[in-house]
Amino acid sequence: MSTTAQIPNQITGARRMSLTMLVARDQADGFTGLPRGTAKPLRFLAAFQEAEPYLGLPIHAFKLVSWLVKQTQGQDWEEGSRPIAWPSARRQAEFLGLSPGRVKALNRALFEAGVFVIRDNEQGKRYGRRSADGRIIEAFGFDLSPLAVRFDEFIRVAAEARVERDRMKALRRRVTLGRRAIRQAGETLAGLGPMPEAWPRLQAETADLVAAAKGVERSDELAQLVGALERRKTEAEQWVKDTAKPVETDPEGLVCEPHTTSTNLSQNPSDTVIAREESSRAERAERKFEAAPPPLPSGSAGSAAPASPEKLLRLKAAQLLDLAPRLGRYVLTENASWREIVDAAGSWLRPELGVSPSLWGEACRIMGREYAAIALALVSTKDKGHFSSSAGGYYAGMVRKAERGELHLERTLWALREAKWGKADKRRVN
Repeated sequence: MSTTAQIPNQITGARRMSLTMLVARDQADGFTGLPRGTAKPLRFLAAFQEAEPYLGLPIHAFKLVSWLVKQTQGQDWEEGSRPIAWPSARRQAEFLGLSPGRVKALNRALFEAGVFVIRDNEQGKRYGRRSADGRIIEAFGFDLSPLAVRFDEFIRVAAEARVERDRMKALRRRVTLGRRAIRQAGETLAGLGPMPEAWPRLQAETADLVAAAKGVERSDELAQLVGALERRKTEAEQWVKDTAKPVETDPEGLVCEPHTTSTNLSQNPSDTVIAREESSRAERAERKFEAAPPPLPSGSAGSAAPASPEKLLRLKAAQLLDLAPRLGRYVLTENASWREIVDAAGSWLRPELGVSPSLWGEACRIMGREYAAIALALVSTKDKGHFSSSAGGYYAGMVRKAERGELHLERTLWALREAKWGKADKRRVN
């Protein structure tokens, strides 16, 4: 038998009851009331409000239920009573701004959903009377006891919805990062030579996966699409590695491992001119500071590793992500390490700013990995109008100054901290 089949109401002889309505009524009949002095109906209403968006209820559901709950009193939910509100159909229509027919349909839908139970008298009327102490003597109308019966269910539904929202948010971010990574891999491959024969296939599949992800509303389905997208990201990045290996003579790549590297910053004369221009611009900007902190130590081959950023720059990894939000977009963990920051800077922020792999490798060799990442992060905080040529040229100028022992990252950090946090901010490292 269908759960929506209509069954004559043997009690009133008026309202036709479906099986789901009978189940809801039986559940409500099982509510015997709360101990005296413990009823808090607004708690039940708050739990229903959190769960309501995920229950598939019609519009105006919470507005009506909230209005009905506020017509009850605390003692109505206690032992020996029942939480019933008895507004007339006309009063409901006025409050909701709906026609009588739509009000009737809404009432039935919420009865079917087990949100409340409608208890009419033999003539199908709704009314109620209270004693001198405010307790209900007789009432026919909307029995709200299902809100108390289903309180734990509503709490669970809302909690599961929060978990689902958070997971969907994290998965959508992975879609964005995967799409960007594949696009950047394509740009890198285009610069290295002929594109792999399978690139059009991978590009088309990526577009299909990204388009499909936009219409997915469940995390388990989205997780499958993300997995497929990230497999194609891995494939594209492997092509970059395989293509770059035969042609690189100084393969620092993105990991900046120690290698024997040419001491020339760039073989392109235009890069040298840009570096000189950006270096001069940086020198002019730094003259406004009277204090002259010690220069950044060189990290060139054979020298001792520079002191940690916490010690030399009084800078924590989390503070750098706060100061440079463009870098922060590529770091997924809350308590990121310097290694994660270096990886994010070299793999994601570097191509976004137009810094070549060879320049990044040179910066890591001269400054050290952490300081190369910090310098790149500082470049990302500047507007395009700050650069006379490009962000890559400006970074080249910084690398040139570091090579000469003239780069003072403390000054830029000082100004950035003051602009973002103020002079007496407590987030500084002591």
